[in-house]
Amino acid sequence: MESFVVLGVVIFTFYLAVRLLASALAKVSGARHRAYRLLAQKYRGRYENRGMADPPTVSFPYNGSTVRVGLAPTVAGQPSPPRTRVVARFGRGLPFRFELIPASRPAPSQPPKGTRPVRVGLADFDRQYLARANDPDIARELLLSNEVRLSVDRLRQLAPPSGMLVSINPERLLVQVDRNLGLSPPSLDLAVREALVLHDRLQASVAAQFSEGIAIVTAGPSPAEDAGPPVCKVCGDPIVAVHVLCATCRTPHHRDCWMFVGGCSIFGCQGKQCVSA
Repeated sequence: MESFVVLGVVIFTFYLAVRLLASALAKVSGARHRAYRLLAQKYRGRYENRGMADPPTVSFPYNGSTVRVGLAPTVAGQPSPPRTRVVARFGRGLPFRFELIPASRPAPSQPPKGTRPVRVGLADFDRQYLARANDPDIARELLLSNEVRLSVDRLRQLAPPSGMLVSINPERLLVQVDRNLGLSPPSLDLAVREALVLHDRLQASVAAQFSEGIAIVTAGPSPAEDAGPPVCKVCGDPIVAVHVLCATCRTPHHRDCWMFVGGCSIFGCQGKQCVSA
């Protein structure tokens, strides 16, 4: 009988120890990841945490894109500082590639495909940052915005020297700060806020550049349509609804595809005006 009592006491003590340890770990984890929880609450997003070993992430929709915030994955055997990333995946692709880094940051071995150096024309900014883009006009339109340059400077202040990167490709916008901003709720909130400023200004700059000079006017049907449904050269799908024709070469496009590309898709045409068909 006495042995059963001793066994019961041992089991009960072990149970209390496990409960206390679990409670302590939960409190530590909650305090450590408080910045991400507050971020999810602010943007009504989804908070994910797979355990103590993995950092949490927050994702939420924003102005047609899906934003995800978290730490960059680490590569085994390659030590690197923690890197906080804000990634906005566009609902609709953008025909734009761009990269911006502090001048003190080592340049990548392979720059983004199809890009070339861009100078804004502002001495202080061009001295502090290196920019590359496939479309210099869009890049300058973006960087000449006081709001964008202020956001870039604020992001750089969150990072160690040279520890900041802004990268854009047709699928997403990436803002990276080489520091674990999750340790500071105000810092993480600021990084996300400035990344969203860049997102909005980027969308506006691309839309303005590719709509410049575009005009859709009314015209009669094209005789070429008698041969059967034309095929859109942008998406490759047959055109069976209302569409537009390039006013220069008469190539048919879906209206949405014309607006997306910003002009005629035929190489060498460079037509900016289309007629409704």
